[in-house]
Amino acid sequence: MSARTVAEMVSDLRQQIDGGVLQPHAQLPSTRVLMDAYGLSDNAVYRAVALLKTDGYVYSRQGRGVFVADRRALIAGAERIGGITRPGERIEWRHSIRTDAPDWVAGYIGEGECVERARVVRRGPIIREASRSWVHRDIAAIVPELDEPAPCNPTWQAIYQERSGEAVENTSRAADARIATTDDMAALELPSSTYAVLLVRNVYAAAGRVIGVGEIVCAPGRPIELNPRPS
Repeated sequence: MSARTVAEMVSDLRQQIDGGVLQPHAQLPSTRVLMDAYGLSDNAVYRAVALLKTDGYVYSRQGRGVFVADRRALIAGAERIGGITRPGERIEWRHSIRTDAPDWVAGYIGEGECVERARVVRRGPIIREASRSWVHRDIAAIVPELDEPAPCNPTWQAIYQERSGEAVENTSRAADARIATTDDMAALELPSSTYAVLLVRNVYAAAGRVIGVGEIVCAPGRPIELNPRPS
């Protein structure tokens, strides 16, 4: 067939996944098959698949290939910005500000100014999760939407990847629990007697450097489903 663009390949596969033509956990065709199907180079196919990973449409299994994600199971993470919510849930934007990177964030992206973005996901009267991300200030030169008080569409990672040509990977995903802080209780609208919260942290890298980190906090009894997740 005639050559198509990376954007057209991504759009076509998204439609197949959203329409159920490609079922959850089905393996994507090989790179060679996709190259032939869309008339693209191997690098172009890799870029398209990376975009699908960033948007939560597919995930990798080391040594086995790329598989279709079950988007119905995604209830946390950057995909929320793309509008993936369960019935009765809504995203409430909190802020996008320039601030000095907290110590633990600075350990990943370096000291100094960064862009901090925050939002919550509410189900009825209950806030199900609160999340914040800290993005390296250099990324805002390519994704100026980071400084706007609104979600990026579809995600800041996908926008950066599209404009820079650098694949963005979630290089680390860690789940844990911690003693609830005053900020946690305020963000989740929890009583002061709350002892612990659930925590998930993500690290995003491109071209061999960390460009941002994210933190999702949930109250006890409001668990985060972790699988399947794009790598």
